[in-house]
Amino acid sequence: MDFMWLFTVPVLKLAIKIAISICSIFLVIQTLRWSMQATPVNPFKEDKRKPRKKYEHDQKKRNQVIAQSFSKDKVPEKLDAIVIGSGIGGLTTAAIMSKSGKRVLVLEQHDQAGGCCHTFIDKGYEFDVGIHYIGEMNHQSLNKTLSDQITEGQLEWEPLDPEFDVISIGYGDENRKYVVKTGFQKWSQYLKEKFGPEEHGAIDKYFELVASCSKSSELHGAMKLLPHWLVKLGIKLGLSRFFNFYNEVFVEKTIDVVNRLTENPELRTIFTYCWGDYGTPPSASNFNMQALLNRHFASGGGAYPVGGASEIAYNIIPVIEAAGGKVLVRANVTGILQKGHKVGGVRVQKGSETHELFAPMIISSAGIYNTFQTLLPKELSSNSYFTEIARTLKPGIASMNVFLGLNISNEELEVRKQNVWAFTTADSDAAAVKYFNLSTEEAMGADVPLLFISFPSTKDPEWDNHPGRKGKSTAAIVTLSNWDWFKDWKDKGVKKRGDDYTEIKEAIGHQMIEQTCQLFPQIRDKIDYIEIGSPVTNTHYIASPHGEIYGLDHTRERFEPEMVAKLRPETDIPGLYLTGQDILTCGFTGALFAGVLTAQACLGRRVMFDLIDLHKRIVKQSKKLD
Repeated sequence: MDFMWLFTVPVLKLAIKIAISICSIFLVIQTLRWSMQATPVNPFKEDKRKPRKKYEHDQKKRNQVIAQSFSKDKVPEKLDAIVIGSGIGGLTTAAIMSKSGKRVLVLEQHDQAGGCCHTFIDKGYEFDVGIHYIGEMNHQSLNKTLSDQITEGQLEWEPLDPEFDVISIGYGDENRKYVVKTGFQKWSQYLKEKFGPEEHGAIDKYFELVASCSKSSELHGAMKLLPHWLVKLGIKLGLSRFFNFYNEVFVEKTIDVVNRLTENPELRTIFTYCWGDYGTPPSASNFNMQALLNRHFASGGGAYPVGGASEIAYNIIPVIEAAGGKVLVRANVTGILQKGHKVGGVRVQKGSETHELFAPMIISSAGIYNTFQTLLPKELSSNSYFTEIARTLKPGIASMNVFLGLNISNEELEVRKQNVWAFTTADSDAAAVKYFNLSTEEAMGADVPLLFISFPSTKDPEWDNHPGRKGKSTAAIVTLSNWDWFKDWKDKGVKKRGDDYTEIKEAIGHQMIEQTCQLFPQIRDKIDYIEIGSPVTNTHYIASPHGEIYGLDHTRERFEPEMVAKLRPETDIPGLYLTGQDILTCGFTGALFAGVLTAQACLGRRVMFDLIDLHKRIVKQSKKLD
C-alpha cells in the first residue's frame, strides 16, 4: 500500500500528534510498571577496571576456568536465567546480568567456552578459530568501554599495522596489491592517488554514503527495544523517513550502490573487499552492512586480543561466577522445557544421562534455526513468528578454514600485522557467485576466488612468552563454500566421515594452501602442521546447522525495517529471549552489543543508557588526566 499521502502537511501533522500521544501513553504505562517493580542494579554504575594480572600460560589452570565440564552438582541453586551457548553474545548477556546481581548459568555443548572465540592447541600450536581482528578497540570507544567492563579491564588489545588490510587481486605476474589505511581521509586520498582524477568523484561519494549510514546502528537498536506494535506503527506512518532517520540506501543491494558510482571493477572490489567478514556477496548483501563494516575498521584500525581469543571467555567467566553463576561445557542442551504457555527450563544430555534445569528466563545464543526448529516444543514454536523468519531468511554461507603451524619464527616470517584479502579476479562478486554454484567435482579442481589470510601469532605480543613456542608461528586461511558440497556428512562423527569426505575437504584445503604459498613463498617449506576444517567441522564444534559462521544471511531482506524490528531479544514466547549474531549483525561487535540489548530486555532496565553514561564519564576522566 502507498502511504505517500501521509506526507501532505495537514495529514502529517495529525499523524505525528497521534503517534506522539500513543508514545506518551505507552511511556506512562511503562513508567508505572517499572515503579511497581524492584529496580535492577545498574550494572555499569562504577568503572570496574582493575590492573592487568600476569598472563596465565599454564593450560591446566586456564581450563579450570574455560573448560569446566557439566555435572548436576555444579549447577547453582535459584537461577535467575539460563543461557544456551557461550559465544560472545551469550557471555556478554550473562556478564551484564551478573553485574546487576543475577545468578546466571551458561551452558556450552563444546568442550571449551567461547563459541567462535575459542581456540584449540595441537602439537604446540594454538589457533584462533574465529577472531582475526576487531575494530574500534585502539581508542576508548563505546566498544572498548563495554569490553573493559565485562572483563574488568583484563582484556587487552594489540593494534594492527595502520595499513591493517591488504587487497590482493590476481596471482603471479598479474598480481596487484592495494592497502586499506586507518582513517577515511587517508584511505580516500590513497585511492585517489592510485586511480586518478577520473575516479575522485566516485571515491568521495562512496565515503559520503558510508558516513550517511552512521545513524542506522542507533535506530536499529531502538527498533529492537521499543514495543513491536509501536515500531510497526512508526514504519507504517513513515515517521523514520520524515525525520531523515532512514536513508533509502540502507536497504539497497551493495552491488547496486557501487555500480552506480564507478565502472572500474577493481575499484568496486576495493570498496566492498571485506564482504567476506559477513559472508554475503555484494550482489545479495545490504549496503548498510557493508558501510557498517567499513566504518568499524577504517575509522580506527584493527586490533587483536593479547594472549589470543581464549582470553575473551577466560576473563568474562569470573565476572559471571562472582555473582554465583557458572559457565559449564560439554552440556548439550537438547530441548527447552515448556511450562504452560511459557518456557521455564532446559533439558541437558550428558552421556547417557538427561537432566532438567529450571529458571524463569531462558536466553538462547544458539541462533534462530536451532532455537525454533530444534530446541523448542512444537506447541510453542509453531505459534511464534520467529519460526516463519527461520523459514523465510536464508542461513549465511558456509565456510572453510585451514590452520597452518610453521616451523619459522614470527621475525623470520617477515610479515606485518596485517590481513590479506586475496581475489583471483577484479570482479570478486561474479567470481564468488560462480564458484558457489559449482558442483562438488568442479569445486575440487577450481581456484578459490576469495581467501582471507592471516598470521595470528605475529599479532600477539604474548606468543613467544608461552613455553615451547619460540621459533614457531601460525597462519590461518579462510574462505566461503557451498554447504551442499558437505551436507551428506553432517551427521557423521569426527574421523568417521570416510574417504570421499576427506578427498573433497583436502582438495579444496590444499588449493587454499597453494594459493597462499604463491603470495607468501617463504612459508612453502616451513609448513609443519596442517588442519583443514570444513562446514561440517563448524556444525560439530559451534552447532551451526548449515556450516555457517555468521548466522542468518546478511541480505537486503534481513535489513528491511520490519525485519529489523522482528529480530529482537524478547520473543513472542513468554520467558524466552534471544542474543547473539541473529539479533543485530554477525561478528564479535554485533554479538557483543546484542548481549547489551538482551540484558536490557531481561532486566527491564535501560542498560544501554547505563553503559553510555559510564563511557562518557570514563572519557571525561581520561581527558582530565591527559
